[in-house]
Amino acid sequence: MSNQPETNETPATGYTPAPRKVGLPRFFELLGRDLWAFYRASFLCLLGFLPGTALAVFGQMGGSALLTVLGGLLGGLLGGPFLSGMIDTTLRALRDEPGYWWHTYKRAWKQNWKQSLLPGALLGLFVGSWSWMLRAQAAAGNTSTMMWVASLAGIFVCTGFFSWLLAQVPLVDLPLPQLAKNAGLMFFGFFPRTLAAALLLAVYWGLTLLYLPFTIITLLAFGFWLPVVIALMIPFGVFNFNGVIIGFIVYLILEHFWPSASRRLDGEYSDKKGE
Repeated sequence: MSNQPETNETPATGYTPAPRKVGLPRFFELLGRDLWAFYRASFLCLLGFLPGTALAVFGQMGGSALLTVLGGLLGGLLGGPFLSGMIDTTLRALRDEPGYWWHTYKRAWKQNWKQSLLPGALLGLFVGSWSWMLRAQAAAGNTSTMMWVASLAGIFVCTGFFSWLLAQVPLVDLPLPQLAKNAGLMFFGFFPRTLAAALLLAVYWGLTLLYLPFTIITLLAFGFWLPVVIALMIPFGVFNFNGVIIGFIVYLILEHFWPSASRRLDGEYSDKKGE
């Protein structure tokens, strides 16, 4: 048997797995093996969010709150399934799951697209409405410091919450209220990791959207894959030597409270339709 781990672009064959790396060595190992899969999933994600984002930008430029919010809602609704596919691709890479990327991506997309519509729409609604609120505050010119602090805190809370919410879509088949409950528990249960991942996402997307169209090259090069990969490596413990313990605690919480929902976060998870 070969001791080399299979990639997302190779068919499944038996091998003797070596201990997984952590931290930056693990990050660069993933890039060396799965960068092409990440990039393709990210590009499809960009295309999914493009129509709604264009409408939201048009609304911002035209001073229309309605178009901005509707653009965010549309972007999240159309882009949600593609974001779920991006997350699924990343989670499979973190698990070193073998298989051809396009085959697993299509299968996961078909299984998850309905469940990801509403979370994606809620995410888009938040982004659209919050961006308009920040624009209105900046235009007013007399917004208090406390209002700005509250606005930025709201971005952090929602970013962390939606990170946990959307990360569950490829893993468990649950109604939205249960997914939201799980996200809230994990948000506070793993607050330091949530804080790190949320700050990373908020800074990346904040700067990227703030400096459009100058950051278009950044979107084409890094798009969704870079923030998603790093943000998922943080809460799942890959950037910490205690990552296995953290991941096992997450598994125990889901197994204890929702045994039917557990999809073995620390081991191989099967497809939702029992394939």
